[in-house]
Amino acid sequence: MPKTRLPSSSFLSRNIPRFYFVLFFIVLLLLFYWFYRPSTNSSFKQILADASHLPQSALFTYLNLTSLVHINETQGMIFVPPHDKASHFGSIISKGVRGNHRHTDKDNSISGEVLILIHGQFQFRIAEADSDKYEDHQFNVSETGIVALQFTADKCHAMKNIGKQTNWFASYYIKLKDIIKPLVDKQSCIKMALT
Repeated sequence: MPKTRLPSSSFLSRNIPRFYFVLFFIVLLLLFYWFYRPSTNSSFKQILADASHLPQSALFTYLNLTSLVHINETQGMIFVPPHDKASHFGSIISKGVRGNHRHTDKDNSISGEVLILIHGQFQFRIAEADSDKYEDHQFNVSETGIVALQFTADKCHAMKNIGKQTNWFASYYIKLKDIIKPLVDKQSCIKMALT
């Protein structure tokens, strides 16, 4: 009967360390993937700001956006404005300012406004009309999450981009009747003007 040849001990000694090296490399890759993979769940949990950690104000309130922002972990976020409240989107270039006005007209067609800070670093100023006393608040959306501010139309308000990139925000009006373009009063807001 022919004898079968057993592998030499030198063959085993060469392949076993190689096997352990490959096994170690696979385990290392799995651990790296587990700890450093992009976590969509955690990033989406932080997408909306927690109002309890934001500065409080006597002139505006924070709006809860959970019913207006819908998150799909494979596609991202969609903002659906409330029924019958057409929203508009705007941007502010670095160091740019929007606002220094309030919304008023003889028919009082607007009762309030909602500003939704979507991306960037903002300085938000708000005051009563014809007053040089104002509140300044800063929001960094990448740190806080999306912030929604609601205030009455008679409040003077302005936003400044205090970051280096373009900021993005959305807005809609709380209207008492249908209007196409709201009137703005800049004259009453000169004392609080943000520049």
